[in-house]
Amino acid sequence: MLRSLRIRLALSHAIPVLLFVALLGTLLLYQLERTYFLDNLAAELAAQGAIIAAFTRDQPQIWRDPDLAQFALDQLQTRMTAQIMLINERGQVIASAWFGTSPPVGQYVESTVVNSALQGQSAWSINSNVILRGQVLDVAVPVNLNARQVLGVIRLSHDLQEIQRRLAPLRRLVWWMIGLGATLSLLLGLALAQSVAAPLRRLAGAVSRFQPTAPLETVPEVGPTETRLLASAYNQMGARLVELESSRRALLTGIVHELSRPLGAIKAAAQTIRNSSDPELIVDLAKGIDDQVDQMRLQVEDLALLSELEYHGLRMIFEPVDIGELVEGRCRQAAANASDRSIHFTWNVNASLPLIVGDSNRIALIVDNLIHNALKYTPARGAVHVEAVADPAHEPAQVVITVSDNGPGIAQAEQDRIFQLFYRSPAQQRRHQGMGIGLALARQLAEAHGGTLTVRSEEGRGATFSLCLPLMPPAAPSSQAAA
Repeated sequence: MLRSLRIRLALSHAIPVLLFVALLGTLLLYQLERTYFLDNLAAELAAQGAIIAAFTRDQPQIWRDPDLAQFALDQLQTRMTAQIMLINERGQVIASAWFGTSPPVGQYVESTVVNSALQGQSAWSINSNVILRGQVLDVAVPVNLNARQVLGVIRLSHDLQEIQRRLAPLRRLVWWMIGLGATLSLLLGLALAQSVAAPLRRLAGAVSRFQPTAPLETVPEVGPTETRLLASAYNQMGARLVELESSRRALLTGIVHELSRPLGAIKAAAQTIRNSSDPELIVDLAKGIDDQVDQMRLQVEDLALLSELEYHGLRMIFEPVDIGELVEGRCRQAAANASDRSIHFTWNVNASLPLIVGDSNRIALIVDNLIHNALKYTPARGAVHVEAVADPAHEPAQVVITVSDNGPGIAQAEQDRIFQLFYRSPAQQRRHQGMGIGLALARQLAEAHGGTLTVRSEEGRGATFSLCLPLMPPAAPSSQAAA
């Protein structure tokens, strides 16, 4: 039972309250019995003893004649609830009406309060009485003949059983209140524990039912602050896992589709070459195989870069790069592919482009992705144009590379989403399947160089991608910058 968080929380509320109420009740009873009843009773008995002392002081023969003392004592006893004993200055009993078992006359009394009274001081104490099988309140009042001489001692004893009977209802009330307080604190603790445990049980149930392939079952963010934070963290983590699973499945689907097409084309071309003796056809098919391999190479490079980002982070090698020569080389390589697709492919690279500091392999991958993306979405007899110019007016100075096409264009709502990993436009999925990682990686590489990658497009009027690279990226070491 104690393994339950709800029970533990409830007990953590109930036990301190129960202990506090019990200690408070016990202290209250003690103070009532000690201060209110016993002190008041002792003061009352002391006052009665003082009256008797004043009476007997004026009748000194009472202290010399035991019979007269006993007679006077019997008369007083009928009007008092306390038991009275008269003790002379030597500590001997001269008269007594002490609970029906009066000690014999002349017997010495051994009592602390009596000894204090013989010294001239009133005193009281609680003593056990064997005969009554209970406790007795003893009060001793000295009878002073003068400032130095004690004539005797008036001892008054009161049975405390009556006080115990008076206190019994109060004790029962206090213990009832203790029980009621413990019950209420336990119920309150259970209610508070339920408010904490219920969100945790909901969270535990959602975690046990979680499937990354199914829609996320969100947990209500209610309860204490810590519970709300925990539920919020679960909802965010679950959404992320569902998104990752969806991305993984989309990536696997894209890999299968993107690699199966060129592999099928390569296999078909290889079979044709094996069975054909036409030299021109063999050359055309070999060129087609080469184009398909280049396309696969670009996709494999994207996958390798994605893996590097996931497991090791992006590693860059900054060095001086002739950006004009790099862009022109990528354009020449893509021109043949564009010609095979009956796409008019042109480029314009400013001959006076300055050197930039960057990772040449990463920049080439960005340019290849932009050109490949433009060729993929441009229909036959369409046009793709690449341009590279310097922008010295920008601060800092930069080189701008644009890739324009007259394909179907990109909707305004999708122009930011196309740079997200694994995103593919629903309008183009049936026409052009892909893995949805090329543009996302291209933007990350551009930003790693301190640059930007943006798009301008209207639906039905093509798209223009702009790659802006500073001459000196912020991450470049000073030694490489000097080179």
